[in-house]
Amino acid sequence: MYITYLGTAAAEGVPAIFCDCEHCRYARAAGGKEIRMRSGALIDGVLKIDFGPDAYAQSLRFGLNYVPVNHVLITHSHEDHFSPDELARVIPPYSHRKEPLRVYGDARVGEKIAPYLKEGLLTFTQLEPFKTYEIGEYKVTPLQAVHALNSGEEPLFYLIEKDGRSLLYGHDTDFFTDADFDFLKDRRISLISMDCTNGILTDIRYIGHMGINKNIALREKLLSIGAADENTTFIANHFSHNGLVSHAEMEKRLPGFLVSYDGMTLRV
Repeated sequence: MYITYLGTAAAEGVPAIFCDCEHCRYARAAGGKEIRMRSGALIDGVLKIDFGPDAYAQSLRFGLNYVPVNHVLITHSHEDHFSPDELARVIPPYSHRKEPLRVYGDARVGEKIAPYLKEGLLTFTQLEPFKTYEIGEYKVTPLQAVHALNSGEEPLFYLIEKDGRSLLYGHDTDFFTDADFDFLKDRRISLISMDCTNGILTDIRYIGHMGINKNIALREKLLSIGAADENTTFIANHFSHNGLVSHAEMEKRLPGFLVSYDGMTLRV
């Protein structure tokens, strides 16, 4: 498997659209890895994770063709991860596509995409946590994300498996639940991608995202229960301009991790 990070930012992007803070000024001037679009990833060019407002721009920036994509896993319904009106472009006259585009997620995602489920070209399947599904060539298991508490939403993150390799895409979520750890015990996952929205900030009272301290603690926890081992690749991903420092500085502060950037492709 291969994963391509198409967008590595939180909802506001980096630099943030209406911000002139020190880091946003730096990112505009530096360009390159410091420019981050809203979150999303692509597995093997055919399995999309999240489909937010920057999905079209990302396809142009990285020379992608979404026509081979038949399955889209949505983590949750927040607008930076899920744009149902954009997914509806699969329906004529916006497209001459013949193959259905199949979307997966929780009940709230289903509610928001329901008005667009027409002509069999856009379908939705509601997923249950800890149940494994055959999706295309992949085994996909949704886990319970700690995010959007008390909202009625049941956000998910995903374990994706193929040909003896496995990928855990852990966005948007805070430190994992006990049920998640029980499921992941002794799985020896090949690549683990963690939410790092809070970056270097430590005085965070909001529950729903992690930063570098929790990423380091979560890495140690996953190693201790056998969910990961010395061969596992750890990735920090999904950054807000708040608490973000340069890409090089983030790498220094996250020993044992790769720091994602838009367009980064890794073999799992």
